[in-house]
Amino acid sequence: MAVEFNIKEFSILNYIDRNSDATQRELSEHIGVSLGTINILLKRMVKKGLVKIERLQPNSVKYFLTPAGIADKIERTYGYIVRTYRELGWFRSRIITILSSVITEETKDHILFFGKQDDFYSLITEILHDEYQLTNNQIFSTKESLEKALNKVSNPTVITWDGKAEKLLVSSDIKNINILNKIMVL
Repeated sequence: MAVEFNIKEFSILNYIDRNSDATQRELSEHIGVSLGTINILLKRMVKKGLVKIERLQPNSVKYFLTPAGIADKIERTYGYIVRTYRELGWFRSRIITILSSVITEETKDHILFFGKQDDFYSLITEILHDEYQLTNNQIFSTKESLEKALNKVSNPTVITWDGKAEKLLVSSDIKNINILNKIMVL
């Protein structure tokens, strides 16, 4: 059974699964939609048989995932993971294509990477190790460490993925490439 992916419903299922005492207000704040939208989504999910509402007091209810709700959540989670890995593979391929046009035997010692230590930093680090056998001594997350490296490299090009880092590089007249801009252009 293919499940239509609705991120709001998926978020509700996950939140209720982890917080059985969740209120509509908490769901609204967690998911970032109005109380009215939460009410509509919950009614739709009750009608689909995914969520059960148990009235505790006249003004208090408790939400439960039904067996169908649990199965639906599992199927949505699986689909989300598959889509995420597919997207990650696509981005990884695009990054490798871009880097292949920049990193050559002649340039690889003059290329530095600079940006915040985030998930993209981890992906870049993995690609550099796997595809180009470059080491961490070419990847920097602080201005100070980059400045030290720039003093040791002639005619450097700095590759970044971070808007703040790019602004810093531009203001310092350092030749740079924002790989995210290149990904969207390809």
